[in-house]
Amino acid sequence: MATRPTPRYRLLASALLLLGSAPAWSIDLLESYRLALQNDRQYRIVQARSRAEAESVPQAMSQLLPNVSAQVSRNQVEQERTTEDRPTQKFPRYPTETDSIQLRQPILRLRSAFALQQAREEVRAAEAEVRRERQAVGVRVAAAYFEALLARDRLSLLGSQRRNIETRLLAAHKALAAGAGVRTDIDEARAQLDKIRAQEIGINQNIRNTVAQLEVLVGQGVESLSTLDVSRLSPESFDPGEIETLLELAMEKSPEIMARAAQVDASRAAIKAAQSDHLPTLDAVLAYNRSLSDNPFFRNSEITTQSYGFQLTIPIYSGGLTSSRVREAVALSEESQERYLNTINSAKVQLRKDYAAIKEGIAQIRAFEVALESADQAVLSNQKGVLAGTRTSLDVLLVEQQRNQVQLDLTQSRYQVLSTWVRLNSLIGTMDEEEFARLNDLLAAAPSGT
Repeated sequence: MATRPTPRYRLLASALLLLGSAPAWSIDLLESYRLALQNDRQYRIVQARSRAEAESVPQAMSQLLPNVSAQVSRNQVEQERTTEDRPTQKFPRYPTETDSIQLRQPILRLRSAFALQQAREEVRAAEAEVRRERQAVGVRVAAAYFEALLARDRLSLLGSQRRNIETRLLAAHKALAAGAGVRTDIDEARAQLDKIRAQEIGINQNIRNTVAQLEVLVGQGVESLSTLDVSRLSPESFDPGEIETLLELAMEKSPEIMARAAQVDASRAAIKAAQSDHLPTLDAVLAYNRSLSDNPFFRNSEITTQSYGFQLTIPIYSGGLTSSRVREAVALSEESQERYLNTINSAKVQLRKDYAAIKEGIAQIRAFEVALESADQAVLSNQKGVLAGTRTSLDVLLVEQQRNQVQLDLTQSRYQVLSTWVRLNSLIGTMDEEEFARLNDLLAAAPSGT
C-alpha cells in the first residue's frame, strides 16, 4: 500500500525543484552595468544597426574605384540564305566565341564624392547613437537597481513597524485582560497591523517586478543585491557644480547632440550629391575584345580589338527627376537642422531640471536627517511618557509611524539623488564605467537578499 508523503518530504521536494531552476547570483551595481552592456537587447539592436551603417562607406567608396568586368560567350550559329533566283541555301552550323574584358576608372564623379562624404557623416551619427544608447543602458540599470533597493528598504521599514505593532497589540491584550487597558488600543493597533500587511503584499510584488526588470537587463537571474551603505554616502560629493559648465560640456560631449550634428552634415552632403546629377561625369575606359568565328565566308576567323580612351557623359534632361531630388534633399536637411536645434533645447531643459533636482535633493537629504533625529527623540520621549503614565501605547504607535515615514522619505531622497546623478551624467555623455565604480563603492560589501 502506497504511503502519502509527509510534509517534511514535500518540503524537501519543493526545495530540490527550486535548486533545479534557473541559476541566480548575488550582484552589485557595477557588475549589473557590465552585464547589461553584453545582454541589453536595445543596446545590441543599436550596435547591429551601426555595423550595418558602417558598410555604407565602402559601398560609396566603390563608386570612385576602378571597376573591372569580363564577359565570355560561346554560341552555335545556324544560318540560311534565300535569294530571288536561288532556293533557300542552308549553311552548316558553326561555333562563335567572344571574350571581352573592360576596365573603367572614374575620373570626375562629383556625386560619388559627395555620397562618400554623406556616408561618412551617417556612420559618425550611427556611432554617436551607439554611445547614446550606452548611456541609456546605464540609466536603465541604475533606475532598476535603485528602485529594487528602495522597495526592499520600504519592506524592511514596514517589517520593523509591523513587529512593533504586534508587540504593542500583545501588550494591549495583556493590559485589557489585567483590567488596566482599554479596547480602543487593541482596535487601533489591529487596524494598523492589517493595513501594514496589505502594504507588504504590494511591496513584495513591486520587489519581484523590479528584480525581474533588472534580470532582463543583465541577462541572468538575480538572487540578491548589494545594498546602499549610508555611512559611505556624502550627498555633497554629488554636487554638480555650475550649470554653465555643465551646459558647455553637454554641447561638446552629449552623444545625442553629436548624432544630430552629424546628421545635419550628412544632409548637407546629400544636397550637394543631388545637385551633382546636373554635372557631367568623366571615366577612363580600357577594353580588350577577342572574337573567334568559323562561318561560311571565313574559316577560323579571329578578330582581336583593343581600345582605350575617355568617356564623357553630359546630363541634358531627365524629366525633372534631378530637380525633384534636390528639393527633397533640401527639405530633409531642414528637418535635420530643426531636429538638431530641438535636441539642444530639450537637453538644456532636462539638464537644468536634473541639476535643480540634485541641488534640492542634497538639501532635502540633510533636512530629513535632522528630521529623523527629531523623530527618534519624539519616540523616546513618548516611550518614557508611557512609563510615567502621561502617554499611551497609541501615542507611541503614532510617533513610530511618523518616524518610519521620515526614514522612508530620507531613503527615497538618497536614491533619487543617485538616480538623477546617473541621468545627468548620461545626458552629458560622461556616465562611464568609472562613474559606476564610484557609485558601486557606496554599496555594502555583503549583499542582501531580494
